[in-house]
Amino acid sequence: MSSRIPLTTTAPLPVVERARGAVREWLRGGIDRSREDALTIGRAALAAGLAYLLSRLIWGHEFPFFSSIVAFVIIGFGIEKKMRKVVEMAGGVMLGVLLGEFARQVIGSGSWQILVVVFCAGLIARFVDSSGLFGFQVTIQSLLVMIMPVTPSMTPGGRVLDALTGVVVALLIHLLLSGNPRRLQSRAADSFYRELEDSLVSLALSARTGDRGVAGATLRTLRDVSQKYTDKWRLANDVANEMATFSPTGLRHAQDVGRIEHLLVGSDRAMRNMRVIARRQVEFLESVHGDAHSTLADALLAARDAVQELRVVVSHEEVDFTTARRKLRFFCSYLSPEMLLRNDEGLRPGRAGHFEGVTLTVQLRSLAIDLLQATGLSSVEAKRFLPSLVIAADGDAIGPRPMTVEMKAVEPPATTEALELLIADRSDPDRRG
Repeated sequence: MSSRIPLTTTAPLPVVERARGAVREWLRGGIDRSREDALTIGRAALAAGLAYLLSRLIWGHEFPFFSSIVAFVIIGFGIEKKMRKVVEMAGGVMLGVLLGEFARQVIGSGSWQILVVVFCAGLIARFVDSSGLFGFQVTIQSLLVMIMPVTPSMTPGGRVLDALTGVVVALLIHLLLSGNPRRLQSRAADSFYRELEDSLVSLALSARTGDRGVAGATLRTLRDVSQKYTDKWRLANDVANEMATFSPTGLRHAQDVGRIEHLLVGSDRAMRNMRVIARRQVEFLESVHGDAHSTLADALLAARDAVQELRVVVSHEEVDFTTARRKLRFFCSYLSPEMLLRNDEGLRPGRAGHFEGVTLTVQLRSLAIDLLQATGLSSVEAKRFLPSLVIAADGDAIGPRPMTVEMKAVEPPATTEALELLIADRSDPDRRG
């Protein structure tokens, strides 16, 4: 009797596994969005309820639904809106309600009247302002006025008063309950630095194993998502600036907002540099035929530690870059070709590997300068952290080149004591002297 092969298997099918991954990703994304927008949704709900209550108390309207609609629409979902967008939405709402109310009194309400009002409102909105958000609000609010029934207690201008109430309530809640503007920046910076950390860890794994495929995958990921994190942080900076300018509760955070805003300048350059570094590492590992380079991996992990410290600094109320600069100094200590280009067997690369390795080293030095400048150092001060790059090549051997008087003039030595004094002087005023 021949044995029969079972028709079932315990291993999950690829389609099922992909479906599970998609569901997990959807759930994770949904939880993140809900958590991030909970405060904004709460403020929108409060504005809708308060506007409805005030319209009933002040104007005596039985069903002031426009107050709630307008208040909720202006605050809405997502990241706290910039003040200009809030004003645009408020202006669009008021103009749309006025146009709809005027048209209803002149031509009445019906199918053809709706066609005329929506068309005219859209044209007027585009004439007044180029913003799509403004035009949408003008058109949709005029449409709502045309199709909503008039209640017995509603006067011809009652909906205008309700809309005005919703606008005022939404603006006040937006200004008074926006909270700490640094919260938006810290959240955006945290995501940014986590992506930078993950990329450095992946490149370190690639260097330690000699697997250029891992470096290639990191490069593709950086190209796909790095700009998204930069744009998110830049938007958070814009919103935080306006909150610190217009909101009474945000004024005291203006100095901290400025510090985190400045941090993006060097950090954005570092993220852009990471894309180049990943590409250079792919080419370097190809030129050395996949040799393992643990020293290069250690350097990348040292950079990861410094980036991790920057992420921690941003989340604190007091911004102090002392520890981050010390970790960046340790990263810089690796950044010379004689340190990075030897493989795990102690051998130097050939001519092609030497060229690619030096290019990668220069790019890593640029990353270090970007991160140091993000902490508030000038370009000249940041370069003092780097070891000399003046080298001589003799066949496959490379090493430090004796420095002439002219070289010393452009590359002054940076001693440990000088670097310690620089860190203390820039970050801890109590330690000066």
